[in-house]
Amino acid sequence: KAKGGELKIGNDYELSAFIEKKIGEEGYSPAAVVGEIKRLGLTFKTEISEKTIYNYIDKGIFYGISRESLPEHGERKRKYDKVERKKAARAPQGESIEERPQEINDRQTFGHWEGDCVCGKKRTKETLFVLSERLTRNEIIIKMPDQTAASVVAALNKLERKYGRKFAKIFKSITVDNGSEFLNCEAIEKSVYGNKKRTTVYYCHPYSAYERGTNENINKMIRRFLPKGTDFRKVTAAYIQRVETWINNYPREILGFETS
Repeated sequence: KAKGGELKIGNDYELSAFIEKKIGEEGYSPAAVVGEIKRLGLTFKTEISEKTIYNYIDKGIFYGISRESLPEHGERKRKYDKVERKKAARAPQGESIEERPQEINDRQTFGHWEGDCVCGKKRTKETLFVLSERLTRNEIIIKMPDQTAASVVAALNKLERKYGRKFAKIFKSITVDNGSEFLNCEAIEKSVYGNKKRTTVYYCHPYSAYERGTNENINKMIRRFLPKGTDFRKVTAAYIQRVETWINNYPREILGFETS
């Protein structure tokens, strides 16, 4: 009676090893572990819930795993009320998010992205340009030499050369903030193949990060691997590709634990 009931996981060493690998080595959350088991149709001797995994972690059942091992240390995100702000002047030459069609707002179709920059160590120039697709949560991470409008345009030009004619179908729109690196709307929208439009840019209201919620959530995932203060000069393209691949293969609860 003093030690409590028998552990549900009992002698299911395969399930225990799977959980330890996914959380300890691959950075999964308990919810993602349960979702991955269901998605892949894996069978173990024991069925386990997200709550039970949390309980076992608190009891120290799993080798080398604690709350500190979890992506957000097992804490639920605090809910914030959206604050009504006065309408600000529209970004130069660009369309306000207020003009964005409802189809994009409702995430009904593929091809509408959110763009942002993830900064590195202070007093260094290198930064990451990130693009997050709103429907699938697919992520693209591009290392740039600096956080300037010219570098953003160069990164998009490189992407357009990679995808060719498909670019306009894949990148139908990009929603960004009012940072100086995104204010050259004309150059962002203009194709490298002649004088034609390749995408449409929408600008968020100032101080309204929630209008790029997909960006903000995935940026947290990037920070697991590249925390604030990281010197991006020392981060290789191969490592950035590994981070991008991990994010795009991570089972997401909002996608029914499918991957982007």
